[in-house]
Amino acid sequence: MGEQLIAVCSFELGPGVPRPPEELLAPPPPSDLHRRIEEKLPEPLRRLAKSRLLDPRRSGPAAAADAVDRLPDAVDELGTRLMHGKSMEGGWQSAAGHFRVSLANARGSATGGLIAVTDRRWLTLADVSPPWQLTPVMRQAWESPRPAVAALRVNPRGVLQRGRMDLEFTDGSWVALIASVAAHAAPFAAEAARYR
Repeated sequence: MGEQLIAVCSFELGPGVPRPPEELLAPPPPSDLHRRIEEKLPEPLRRLAKSRLLDPRRSGPAAAADAVDRLPDAVDELGTRLMHGKSMEGGWQSAAGHFRVSLANARGSATGGLIAVTDRRWLTLADVSPPWQLTPVMRQAWESPRPAVAALRVNPRGVLQRGRMDLEFTDGSWVALIASVAAHAAPFAAEAARYR
């Protein structure tokens, strides 16, 4: 018997959900243009481009420059947290951390996509189409067995964001999601809970 789709909802990550550290992300695949340019470079420049010197995940000076570049983002994140409350609980090794890293590694829309629940699992799809393409191209970004998700709480207490859903995992971690259409959050959560 096939897998049965129960409910789907378009979502974005809640404000203040942190971006995973670069060392946890898979390197992006080089574009065709990048490969063609690299093929035309003289061998010494090609080696420099592939060296650790320019990779912020491997080079001390590049990592320091990257940290300085991210400082304004850290200030913005603090303001967002003060305004909207906490948006994620659990470290990067938790289920919520794995969820966030998987979305970032999809290399699609940086902030959301579709979340779906079936009779067997939860999964997210990310739009990986280039910005100029009108037709979205969806790719699976994350999946988890149904028992790994403890609850989907809509409009959690103390938070004023319309359409907010906290996806809670059995390890105690959670991540905030915002339904793209706020009115879709409650019906999606109700359908997901009905089939537990």
